[in-house]
Amino acid sequence: MITSDVARAADFRLCAEALIDRAIITAASDRALLEKIRRHQPALQSTFGRLTGWRVQTHPEFARLVKTPARAEASHRLAWAKGRLDYALLAWVLWYGEHTHGRKFTVSQIAEEIKLRSAGPDGAGVDWTSHAQRLAAKRVFRGLEEMGILRLQDGSVDEWADENGKRDALYAWGDAAWRIHVGIPAAELERLAEGRPASPAPPADGTDEIRLYRTLLLNPALFRRDDPAAFRLLDSQEVRARILVNLRYLTHWELEVTPEYARVLRPARSDDAVQTPIPVTSGLDHAVLCFCGLLRDRQASDRLVPAGGESFLIDESRVWQDVDELQKRFGTKWGKTMQQRKVGTLAEEIVDKMKEWGLMRDTDVPGQYLVLPTAARLAAHYGDEIERDADSED
Repeated sequence: MITSDVARAADFRLCAEALIDRAIITAASDRALLEKIRRHQPALQSTFGRLTGWRVQTHPEFARLVKTPARAEASHRLAWAKGRLDYALLAWVLWYGEHTHGRKFTVSQIAEEIKLRSAGPDGAGVDWTSHAQRLAAKRVFRGLEEMGILRLQDGSVDEWADENGKRDALYAWGDAAWRIHVGIPAAELERLAEGRPASPAPPADGTDEIRLYRTLLLNPALFRRDDPAAFRLLDSQEVRARILVNLRYLTHWELEVTPEYARVLRPARSDDAVQTPIPVTSGLDHAVLCFCGLLRDRQASDRLVPAGGESFLIDESRVWQDVDELQKRFGTKWGKTMQQRKVGTLAEEIVDKMKEWGLMRDTDVPGQYLVLPTAARLAAHYGDEIERDADSED
């Protein structure tokens, strides 16, 4: 009986973590996990509903946790999306499905429709003669396949993208396609259609504790500066202990609390997680860690502009100078591509990655960034550099 209870609890946590970290779990990708989620659905719904107010959606072919963040962050992006065009094409594809009432389609058909519909008064719109735009379309179709929204029935979107539309692929709509909805008020859609800016985002909903759980589970960290009321709950040892118990019931993750931020610590598991420990799988990841190390050294010597809450300000021009210095010093360790990349491009990529990891944000001042306290916990050290520094001290 004890063994059975332990196994059941382990399966429950496995399901909960997967629902938190993945956009959707499909039968095609992991039927065994899907069946576990469906078995545990009542307990999962009860726990997620109580702690976060989220809904667990199950179906014979997929399951998903309908997650509403307390605060939107760059880390909430789709893992396969590379830029605004990807999201624009995603919206066009979903629109096409509703427009055609879910009929099967070929990529060439939908591409032509998107080209015509996206053209503005000057005729400019999606241009399929652009290799970059065809690659974006390929990412979108592949991503929607993984999410169970589209099912490839014939051909290859790779061939369509590589052959400038001369070859084709046939798609049908998956079971998840008609169950992914975002509630946008009609008035807001009219504003956007008229070219007016979106309305200001409403205040985060839910109680202080619900916002706390939502942020810990979805965002890189909960910062005191963002939500003082939710963060103050952690100042009470009794409340903190209860929150930790709830997190450990739901997941295998630990809770780290500092004076200015709190975060859950996940063990490394997979590439599709929303919030894994900082990876070191690419040259760009190394460049980010090196940049964080430089900022940490500068912070230790009081050479950063404080912005309160252990955060600091840095200008874009300073970022460029620092990246130039780091590229010259460590570029050979990041790989040939990173070593030869233009400094401006590399600086932009580092900033984007830091925003994605919850280490940096834009400010109201153009060209100025806010460096968050989580950045000070990271650095990269190469063995030969450490030895060289030791030799210079001798």
